[in-house]
Amino acid sequence: MRKIVLAFVAFSCFSAVSAVAGGPSYLDQLQPGTDKLKLEGRKGSSLFRPGYAVGEYTGEAKATASHSDGLGIFTSDKFKTSFTVNAPSLGAGVTADCAGGQGRIGLGWITFKQDKLAYVCVYGGTAPKDAELDLALGKGGSLLNKMTQPQRAGEFHYGKTTLRVRTELLGGLTLSNGQTSDYLITRVDGTPIAALRKTSMQPTFYLPKVPSDERDAVAVLVISLFYFNDPGN
Repeated sequence: MRKIVLAFVAFSCFSAVSAVAGGPSYLDQLQPGTDKLKLEGRKGSSLFRPGYAVGEYTGEAKATASHSDGLGIFTSDKFKTSFTVNAPSLGAGVTADCAGGQGRIGLGWITFKQDKLAYVCVYGGTAPKDAELDLALGKGGSLLNKMTQPQRAGEFHYGKTTLRVRTELLGGLTLSNGQTSDYLITRVDGTPIAALRKTSMQPTFYLPKVPSDERDAVAVLVISLFYFNDPGN
């Protein structure tokens, strides 16, 4: 019963925000320039490394997470993910290794109070040299943020492309029950270009339409976010 009440309150808060904000939602803004893609399961190299497909992007992944009580939600949680991303435009393919730790990207533009632990992904294979994602984990936050989803924000460097990502209410009907659900991807100037919605049984990826110089970078980013074992959940 308590979960039902919390979900209802979260939904009510979301509806209130939508009503106050007015104008088009982020999903409305993204619709003309993005492809709406669903995650498909594929056979991987083993039971512990299942495959996936998102549009023309395929690969396989392995994720692990552990938790111990008593030290705080972030400092006691450990999470690690490795995955591949293959596509005709990526040559031999991109490899990724992600874990909690300290990154090298400056995130001074983030306004919320951050935990010391970040989620950091480094990339190999045909990824550009020094490609990296640093995702900061928020502490505290407003009642609305706590009732909808944890605060997360970060920056992604991929060759000449720099993108920013943050948790954001995208629009539409969302019942996240306090878990990380919606990510909005923008250029550095704040222009929305892509998104990831993790709330449904079948996650939805919004990638820039072809042709786009940013599509490969965005695909690697949203797949990284999808496989993030968020300790806030």
